[in-house]
Amino acid sequence: MKSKYKIIFFLKTNFLIFITSLLYFCAPIEVSDKVVFDNNLLNKISINAAIRNINNVYEVNYLDPYVDTELSVTPLTRLNNWIKSNIIVFGSRNKLDINVIEASITKTERDIDNKKKFEEKKEFYNKINFIIEYIIYNNDNLILATSKVKTKRSKTSSIFTSLDEKEKIMETLILDALIDISKKSDEVLKIHMTDYII
Repeated sequence: MKSKYKIIFFLKTNFLIFITSLLYFCAPIEVSDKVVFDNNLLNKISINAAIRNINNVYEVNYLDPYVDTELSVTPLTRLNNWIKSNIIVFGSRNKLDINVIEASITKTERDIDNKKKFEEKKEFYNKINFIIEYIIYNNDNLILATSKVKTKRSKTSSIFTSLDEKEKIMETLILDALIDISKKSDEVLKIHMTDYII
């Protein structure tokens, strides 16, 4: 009688291990690609000025909900890299000041209203803001033209995501905001600084 129970116990245990292994090994594997930042793919702007100054008015915030410092490369660094490589000055007169007023990224936890019973009840709301001010001065330090460009992007993510996936979500958000700010800068500067743009 004991051997019968041992056989049943053995079969149940092996069956359970088999089903668990089957579910584990048949689960889909997600391979996420890295986000590539290539400033050559973003808009280039040529402005008639002899000097270009980049002033980082924005200071990185270390308090919650700001997550700038959690990233390997901050949005401010990405924005400065785009400005340095894609806003080109030429000429022998005038001065261009580029003031980076905002380059923040935030992450807040919020409730999800209409989710089903067994799904997640909370999510992360990720938001990025870029604000840049362009000012052209003549040689006498009088303002010739000025323009301010703003962009906002947001994206939600699951509370239970891997560290790699969280980094990818933030990098994608930064890249999308860079694409937006480069397009908007090109459009707005062609309208407000038409005499100084090629």
